[in-house]
This record gives sequence, C-alpha cells and structure tokens, in this order.
Amino acid sequence: MSSLQIIAFLVAVADLALCGLISNGFIVTMKITEWAKSKRLTSSNHLLLSIGISNFISTILMAVYFLCEFLTDTRNCILVQIINGIAAFAVFSRFWLTALLCVFYCIKIVNSNNSLFLWCKMRISWLMPQLLVGSLVISMIVSIFSIRQTSIQSKSNTTANIRNVTQARTLISFYTSSQQLVLSIYSGCPLLVVLLCSILVVASLCRHVCRMTSKESSFRNFQTEAHVRAAGTVLSLLILYLLLYLTENVAVLIYTDKNRFIYVFVLLVYAPAQATILILVNPKLNQEATRMLTRTKS
Repeated sequence: MSSLQIIAFLVAVADLALCGLISNGFIVTMKITEWAKSKRLTSSNHLLLSIGISNFISTILMAVYFLCEFLTDTRNCILVQIINGIAAFAVFSRFWLTALLCVFYCIKIVNSNNSLFLWCKMRISWLMPQLLVGSLVISMIVSIFSIRQTSIQSKSNTTANIRNVTQARTLISFYTSSQQLVLSIYSGCPLLVVLLCSILVVASLCRHVCRMTSKESSFRNFQTEAHVRAAGTVLSLLILYLLLYLTENVAVLIYTDKNRFIYVFVLLVYAPAQATILILVNPKLNQEATRMLTRTKS
C-alpha cells in the first residue's frame, strides 16, 4: 500500500475504534450506574453489561494489535502474544454472549406449551448467570488452546530452516488444521443458537400477527411491538454474526496478511455496530442516548 492508503486505513481504524469505545462505554456506564442505584441488575442487563465490557476490551486490544503490526514485525514478541490471548478470550466470549442474549429474547417473547420451554421461562433469571459463567470459562479454555497452537506453529515455523523441511511443514499443517477445526466448531455452535432463536422468534411473530389481525387492542399492539423489536434484534445480531463468522473462517483458512487485517477490521466494525443495535432496541438506552444527543446539539 502507498503511504496515503496506509494513512487513510489507519484513520479509518482510529475512527472505528473511537466509535466502539464511545458506544460500548456508554452501555457499560449506563448499566453500572443503574446497578449502583438499584443494587441489582436483571439478567438482560447483566448480558448487556458483559457484552459492552467485552466489546470495549476487544476494541482496545485490536487497536493495539494494529499498531504493533504496522510499526514492526512483532509476531514472536511475548507482549503481542499476551495481547492476542486476551483479545481471543474477549472475541470468543462475545460469540456466546451474543447467543445468550438471543436466547433470552427468545425465551421471553416466544410462547410455547413445551414443558422444557416453560421450565426455562420460569427460571430464566437463575439460568442466565450460570450460562454466563459457563460461557466465559469455555471461552477462556478455547482461547488458551488457540494461543498455544499459534505459539507451537510459530516455533515449528522458525525451526523449518534448521530441521527437515518436509517434516516441519507437516507439523505446521497439522497444528493449523486442528486450530481451524476447533475455532470453526466453537464459533459455529453459538451461531447455530442465534440462527435457531431467530427462526423461533420470527415464527412466533408471524403466528402472533395472524392471530391479532382481526382483533386489535392496546395490549395486543404492545405485544406485537415487543415481538417486532425482538425479531429485529435477533435478525440484526444474526446478520452481524454471520459477517464476523465468515470473515473469521476465511482469515483462518487462507492465512495471509491481507485477510488477517480484514478480519481485525471487521472485529473493529462489529463492536460499534452491535452496540448501536443494542442501544436502538433497548428503551432506556435509546432514551438516554437521544437525550444526550439532543443536549449536545443544543
């Protein structure tokens, strides 16, 4: 790239990082303030706070990663490996946090007579903290595995010129394939959860609209609005997740500097985009954001 293109690219990265920090910082600040006032948070607010913190940390680490990559070749640097480890945990946990948020919307909105579904609806406030902790533990394990495989691959790559080249390449290929398999399965599982929740919520919305077509009341209109808001949320998160998932798999399968930068760039886009979706669909966040923007303009 020319110097002008590099400058334009770095400016775009800085803008995206700033947008991600502001939007997710707003969510984190609002939820912590609400937590301090009421001394408790609902399950949905716990998820929103966790997603905001994850996006905030990911944005900072991705921006630092970009600077390290542009300034010097730091792939074998211990500091960069630590940054990559923390960033991997933040990114992986974001997958499951998004899936859990969609599960929450699905259980709250969809009406079903299934005994398991009714059990989950009755105990959603108790289930969510358990699922949240479990997803964070699994994300930590997978991120440690990913960084370990990357470290082994890097060491094998550096010894390729010293030992048997064919044997070294075979070892690198094995570690790369196992890493690709684990990452694809891990990031694909929450994607399937988000997809299933999207199908259930949209199907529930269609049934609700068909039932209420000839019967209108303020209560039914409120129910329809809640269905539409939930359907729009899970579909928006699904589209955003698909973009991230496809980019991640392309970057892992075809490992080049260009694809790696595109993946990190999409990660930077993901944070403010997801925060915008959550602010728009959450009445309290939307109201507060509108009030702050109005005050800023005046």
